[in-house]
Amino acid sequence: MAGETYETDGPRCPYCGFLHTPDEPFYYDEDTTTLECGKCDREFAMRVYTSTSWSCEPLQEASDA
Repeated sequence: MAGETYETDGPRCPYCGFLHTPDEPFYYDEDTTTLECGKCDREFAMRVYTSTSWSCEPLQEASDA
């Protein structure tokens, strides 16, 4: 298995398919460009995409005035 991977659960090694658990802050750092696989020990290129969104709702219903 050597090819580009795309995951939303964590980085997947493009060599052996191992899915890394993103449990350290560097996994979310957009400046991180490489990662060494914890299973096959091969280094691969990694791009981090971060998205932020907000959901809002009123605290209470507006009164009929």
